[in-house]
Amino acid sequence: MSEINNILGSMPLSTTPSLLEGRVEAAKASADQGIETVASEFESIFLSLMLKEMRNTLDSEEGGLFSGESSDTLGGMFDMFMSQHLAESNPLGISSAIESYMNNQQ
Repeated sequence: MSEINNILGSMPLSTTPSLLEGRVEAAKASADQGIETVASEFESIFLSLMLKEMRNTLDSEEGGLFSGESSDTLGGMFDMFMSQHLAESNPLGISSAIESYMNNQQ
């Protein structure tokens, strides 16, 4: 609190509102960036789980891309990286829906 008083006390009163408006805009931009990041991460996790379930439907006898003992580890890594890549293009629109919902709540 004393830091704010020091900043505001040393400034002329005419510049204080514009400084505060700038800080408020910066805080809003930071919050918007945080919402966008969280929404994209949620879509990435959702896609990863969906890819994992899709991979589980394959027969282990067929081979597939990741067969053998390492199928769980390598397949899980593949699902994670593929879901991150897919989430960047927002294929399902989940992150857009979350962003618009969160922006309307603020």
